Amino acid sequence: MLWANVDDMEPGDVISLLGIDHVFYENVMRMGGSVSWKNQNPGNIISSGEAESYGAYTGKHNDIFAIFPGEEIGFEAIRKFLWKRRDKTILQMMQIYAPLGHGPNDPEVYAQQIAQALGGGVDVNVKFVNLTDAQREIFATKIKNIEGWTQGHAFDPDNLPKDVTQWLADYPTRAEREAADQPFAKKGTMSEGVKNIQRILNDFGWTPAHPALVIDGNFGPKTEAAVKWFQGKTGLTADGIVGNKTWRKMLGV
Repeated sequence: MLWANVDDMEPGDVISLLGIDHVFYENVMRMGGSVSWKNQNPGNIISSGEAESYGAYTGKHNDIFAIFPGEEIGFEAIRKFLWKRRDKTILQMMQIYAPLGHGPNDPEVYAQQIAQALGGGVDVNVKFVNLTDAQREIFATKIKNIEGWTQGHAFDPDNLPKDVTQWLADYPTRAEREAADQPFAKKGTMSEGVKNIQRILNDFGWTPAHPALVIDGNFGPKTEAAVKWFQGKTGLTADGIVGNKTWRKMLGV
């Protein structure tokens, strides 16, 4: 790859600065816009062995979501995901694809939106296999639309933002970048960067008044409680989510 000062960057690598993620590909870096756009993953398919069988980068993910080498490969993954479950009804499909309790998902509403888009009197109890080819394509496109597809900014190696260029110069190896990662994180996030959040909270004063957080990279209920405590102490909204404002307070920038 052509990234300055870096010899071990791989397509699908993600670096996070102050809660803002940057996704690197062969010759371009994406930031801003929707997560689906940055990951070239129109359906926000979760990173798994199944996603990799559809062309996602092996072992690469942005939070829980797979990263694909191209937008069309990512869209084709939606088609393959749906066809694998072709005997399911629209409602059953969306209960699998967007299960209740996973973030803001409401599979019943999701299924209704898709059935309405298909037209022709289709309801949520129609099986995917009984749809026409045109309706299946509408189904896949509607998933992309509901998941959100907003373009951000793409940068080539010669015009990276200054803070990213400096970051790569300061942390030129994979191990250094992981150790310094500053991810957007909330309950359920698992990453090396969460360990940095846990260390900072322990050092800030969460201990000894409270049991020390285990530095395991797992953003669980105890880490969430500590984040809310920190946010309350520093004048932020205590929502338990570590984004740009919380990272700035944590790092004093």
